[in-house]
Amino acid sequence: MPWLYEHYHDLSAIGLHVTDKVHEEQSPFQRIEVYDTRGHGRLLMLDGMVMLTELDEFVYHELISHIPLCIHRDPRRVLVVGGGDGGTVREVLRHPGVERVVLCEIDERVTRVCQQWIPAVAGRLDDPRVELVFADAVEYVRNHPGSFDAILVDSSEPIGPAAGLFGGAFFADLRRALRPGGIVSAQTESPFYAADTVRGVFKELRGVFAGVHAYYGCIPTYPSGCWTFALAGDDLRLTDLDATRLAAVAGRYVGPSLGLGAFALPEFVRRLVEGD
Repeated sequence: MPWLYEHYHDLSAIGLHVTDKVHEEQSPFQRIEVYDTRGHGRLLMLDGMVMLTELDEFVYHELISHIPLCIHRDPRRVLVVGGGDGGTVREVLRHPGVERVVLCEIDERVTRVCQQWIPAVAGRLDDPRVELVFADAVEYVRNHPGSFDAILVDSSEPIGPAAGLFGGAFFADLRRALRPGGIVSAQTESPFYAADTVRGVFKELRGVFAGVHAYYGCIPTYPSGCWTFALAGDDLRLTDLDATRLAAVAGRYVGPSLGLGAFALPEFVRRLVEGD
C-alpha cells in the first residue's frame, strides 16, 4: 500500500508514503519492519510504531548524545540503553575522548536488521570501541555499579520491552552505575500527547538525582513533532557545557548556535516537567 499510518493511542495518526517493504520479521520481542519511503528515506518500525526515518533521525540522536557529552567534563565510558538502531552510538563516537561505548539492547534482531538495511544509522557498530550487549538493560545496569561517565537511555515508548526503563527503581540503578560526576540523558516522550508520562518521569528522576533538567527538539515523524529529553546527575551544571567541544561535534541539529538554547522550554513544557 502506498501510505503507511502510525496511530498513536487513538489520538492522532502520522502517514508516510512508502514505496516498498524491504524487510519484516517477528523477533522474540516485537515485530520489526523496514520500508523505503518517498521523501523520508528508510523507515524503521517496531510493533507498528515509527522508530526512525533517515530524513529526521539525526535530530533525536544528536540531542540525546551531544548535549550530555558536552556538559560532562571528560566522558570516556558511555552506556547506551536500548538504541539498537545504532544512531546514538554513531553520534557518541564523534567524541574523540570516548574510549568505550556499551550498547545494551534487549533485541539483537533490531540491531542486525538495521546493520543490514539502514547502514547510514547502524554503520558504526563495528567500531573497536563498541561493545554490543544483547540483554535486559535493567539487569545490566544493576550489575555494573560505578562503571560509566554517561548513560544515554535511548528507549522506545514505555510499553513492552521498554516498560521497565521509566521508573524510579531503574533510575536509582542508573545513579549507582555512574562514576563520580556522571550524567544521564533519556528520551521522555511527547509533551502534547504523553503529558502524564513526561510529568511522571521527571517526578521520578527528581526523587533520585540532585539535578534534573529538561530539553526538547523537533522531530517531524514522531507524534506531535515535539519531543522532550531529560538530563540528570548529582553534580550537574548546565553552564559546564563546553562550546568548543560542541562546535567540534556539531551536526545538522546540535551545534554552537543551539547549545543551551535546547533548555529554553515553552511554558507548557516547563510546567509539565516541574509538576506545576
